[in-house]
Formats: sequence, structure tokens, C-alpha cells
Amino acid sequence: MFLKESIRSDAAENTEGLKIVYDDVAPYAKEHSSPQVIQSGLRPRKGLYPGNGLVPQKTVVQKAFPELKRDDLIYPGYSLCLPRFALMNGKYVNFPDDAENYGYISDEVSDENGRLAKIINSAGVRPSKKLKPGLFVFPSSTLRQVTKSPELTVMFSQKFTSVGLLLTFNMMSGDYCTKLRVKWYSEGKLLSDMEFMPDAVRYFCSNYVQLYDKIVITFYETSQPFRPVFITRIDYGIYRDFFSDELLTTSCLQEVNAISENISVNTLNFTVRTETNIPFDFQKKQKLAVYFNGQRIGNFYLKNGARKNRTDYQMDSHDAIGVLDGNEFTGGIYTGQTAAVVIGQIFDGEDFGYLLDDTLSDIPLFGHIPYTTKRNALVQVAFAIGAVVDTSNYDGVMIYSHQTELSGTFTQADAFDGLTLEHSDVVTGIRISVHTYQPSEETEELYNDVLNGTAEVIFSEPHYDLSVTGGELVKHGDNYAVIKGTGETVILRGKKYTHLTTSLLKENPAIVFNKNVKEVLSATLVHTGNAKEVLNRVYEYYQRAENVRGDVLLSNKMLGQVVGVDTAYDGQREGTIESISYQFGIKEIRAEVVIHE
Repeated sequence: MFLKESIRSDAAENTEGLKIVYDDVAPYAKEHSSPQVIQSGLRPRKGLYPGNGLVPQKTVVQKAFPELKRDDLIYPGYSLCLPRFALMNGKYVNFPDDAENYGYISDEVSDENGRLAKIINSAGVRPSKKLKPGLFVFPSSTLRQVTKSPELTVMFSQKFTSVGLLLTFNMMSGDYCTKLRVKWYSEGKLLSDMEFMPDAVRYFCSNYVQLYDKIVITFYETSQPFRPVFITRIDYGIYRDFFSDELLTTSCLQEVNAISENISVNTLNFTVRTETNIPFDFQKKQKLAVYFNGQRIGNFYLKNGARKNRTDYQMDSHDAIGVLDGNEFTGGIYTGQTAAVVIGQIFDGEDFGYLLDDTLSDIPLFGHIPYTTKRNALVQVAFAIGAVVDTSNYDGVMIYSHQTELSGTFTQADAFDGLTLEHSDVVTGIRISVHTYQPSEETEELYNDVLNGTAEVIFSEPHYDLSVTGGELVKHGDNYAVIKGTGETVILRGKKYTHLTTSLLKENPAIVFNKNVKEVLSATLVHTGNAKEVLNRVYEYYQRAENVRGDVLLSNKMLGQVVGVDTAYDGQREGTIESISYQFGIKEIRAEVVIHE
């Protein structure tokens, strides 16, 4: 079975039609947050004098909650000795000694009215006639116990902007806080202070605040008496759902290349009309997920956003490949590292995942990847191992082998206004360069200048065995070096690799005249061990010089799938769906497809 078919079958279908989920949250805020309970120390005030040898208590972090950085945390059903809390339904378990990953539970418990801040007076023994204490027995004193409202403080390692705060309380028990206060700070200065009255276990505290680095949440009341405060998730923004009745225009294009000669950047552009009074906070890399009847079409990331008028907003976005195209990869010389290892390095630091087909993961790589973008690096690897890179119908990037088995068919009833059979310029042969990199003893000067501070030097060719005089080598690889100087002349030297190339040629023996030989010169992971395999793969792809293009009812067909199509005039053709331009209807998807034979 086609890998994407098995993944898509796991999704629950519905009849919602088109839906775009917009994560209007501050990108990376959660990853850079530190939710914690802080115990305040003694603050100076008039008339306060420390005794001889006494030191005021410091402000300390009483407990941290790193699990609140997660998106998948739910309350694990730990029982608490509270009235009507742990039901006898088999879902609750005894609170273990090593309990973890349950989020924030306040030490304070509300009173019979749900109030968290309270004063409890315990009256002592009052003197009365005939009341005489026994030997060594003293009357008990009156006790006054003050419980303050609990506070949760979120510190950030940098400043963020968001349209508010989405709090998730205890989804399992239905407990939530009914009154709270949120303060936003920047460098110790109060930016905003608002009270909120939640009415559900998930509640959005709407307040557009720019460039904050600290949030303090104070909880006052709970929805039920004798309850602590539960927090299982914090999102710094809001999730918006747009349906077809709100979407004025929608343009979505997804493409793959069966041999990964290139990897396209897929796009989603749309205009939405909404009456919401919550402002939009357009930030690059905010996530947009597209669904149709519950099935994922793909994930995209915001590039540009604009407000057109009081109700209309325009958004332009691209997929994960577009994000990779903006991030650098240092590359290097590869001497047998597996595809799984190198692809893992390419995706390192990204906030989206990838799925690599097991049949490809152990393929060794030999050659060179220059200092380039992550997208270009992924092209080099995918082309060398014969992988298709695809972001459609998946929450991330899929990397799988080119499909060869027929798994679907477009009938004449599925096509609109006929299908076009396109003939491209016939490629009569493929010439491919084979690359070898051998370390040499030839030393080259890579940097020579007065340096006061730090500089990154990117090499035009790979080098090894680097050395620095007059400065310090901070970090380096085969394609770059970071050096540091203190105002003196810094000289960076390195040994060169000898780059040798040979060529392999495969031609169509039936064509003698009007030859058109395509050259593949810059695939630097093509080496003697995989050159023939790559050559045959590229040759076979270009021998199929026809594309079928037309409008169809997409039904359950997917990008990268091998399908048959009835042309109605030239029989049935078979090929890979390499392009889908979506036209979303109310009940069905009409799309312009390109099928490469």
C-alpha cells in the first residue's frame, strides 16, 4: 500500500467541507517559556530593619513546570482527596510517589464558595470560671491562617507578541478557574493588567500585548468548591477555524517531482471575511492547516498577512519546504553517513517533523553538500537516494520511494471538458557527473585581515585541518569556520580536497539525429557507487515525455500516487500525480492535475 494511503486512512472523516485552522500564536513562545511558581522574598519597606546577623529571604523558584511547554499534555487521572473529585469510573488512579507530567496543580485549595484566598481563624481556649489548666498543660492560643491566591509565573528567554492567552484547565474532571488576573511585563515594567472570568475548561484571555517577556497569572476562584487550580496547557495566542462560508478566495498548489531533481515550495493563499473582534497578529511561520471533510490537505506557514478592510484579511503562506528554503545548512564532506543521519541534521531545530521511509534510511551517502539552504541540501540527498519529498496530506514532511504500482484511476466521469496530452521536448540522453573528493596536502589561505570580534568565513570549496594564527577558531566544518580576533591580523588556513569528476552517458540508441542530451552536473552526492542507478532513474523519467493535464474530481487521489487516467481519445495513460491545484467545492474537490507518465 502507498505509504500516504495508510496515514490518511487514520483520519476521521466528516462533512465539514473546507476548513483552514490558523494558529494565531506567537511562534516559538512555548519553547522559550518557563512556567514556574515563585516564592517571593522579603521586600524592603519603611520601618523594616533586619536584626543583627539576619539576612532577608531571597526570591526563589519553588517549582518549575516544563511539561507546560508541550501540546499533548492531559491530566493523567491522579486521584486527589477532595469532595466529589475522583469518580469510581475506572479512569482515576492513586496519586503515585513519583508523579510527573500532570501540569500545574496549586497547593492552595478553594473554600466552600470556591474562593482560593481565605482566612481561617481557629479560636483557642478562653478563660472562664472553674477552668484550671492541669499540670504542664497550657490553654491553646487563637490561630489565624491566611491563604493567598496562587500565582503562576511564566518567564521567557526573549520577547514575544500575541493576541492573548489560551488556558486549558482540567479536561478530564471539568474543573476550571472562574476568576483570574493576568499581568504582562517587559524588563520588569508592567505592560498590561486584566481580569478574566472563564466559563469553560478551555478559555481565551483576549488581550493584544506586544514584546512581553514575563506573564503572571493570579487565580481567585474555582468552578467547584474545595478544588485546586489545574493548568494542563498554555498557548500564547488563539486557534481560529475558517470554513468555506468565510473564505472569499482560496488558492492552493501542491507539487512533487518523482526523481527530486527539484523540490517545489507549495503555497496556500486565501482571503477570509470574519466579524471577530479579536485582532489578527500576523507573524511569520504561524501555522495554517487545511482540511476537507476532516482529511488533511496539508500544513502551511504564514509568509505575509494584510487586513484589507474592517472584515477581510489576506494571507499568503508556504509549506515546510518554503521554511527550509530560508534556513541555512552548513553541509560538509560525507564518507558513508546514512541518509537518516544527514536528513536528521537537515531537520534539526525545525518545529515540524518528517517521516522517512525505512527502505531509504540506511542508504550511505558519499560526496559533498555545500554551505547552502536546507531545501537545497534536501534536494541533494533525495536525488541521490531516489526519494520523493512531499508535504501534502501530512503533518510534516514525508520522504518516500517513488511509487510504481497503480493505486487509483480517473474515469471519463471524473474529468471536466476533456484532458490535455502535453508533449515536452524529447530528451534523447542523460549525461551525469560523478564526483570524488580526496583530501590533499595543499594548504590554502582562507582569511587574512585585521579582526576585532567574531567573523564567519564560508568557503567556496570544502577544506579540512584548519589552523588559525593571531586569533581563535571558535567553530568550524568542512564548508565554514567561525573565528575570533582581538584587533590583530588573523590568518585562517586549511587543506583542500581534490575534487575529481567523471561523466556517465546514457542515450536512446534509436535516435541518431536531433539529439537532446540533458546534463546533471551539480548533484555532488552522485559517486561511483550510485552513479549508474541514478543515471538509469533519471533516464527513465525523461523518456516519458508526456504529461496528462486537466480538471478532475479529485476524490481520494493524492499527490505522488500512481494513477490511471482515461483520456477518452488516446486510451488510458498511467503516471504519477506531480501537481494538484485545488478548487474547493461544498461537497467535493475539483482540481487541475498534472500526471507525469
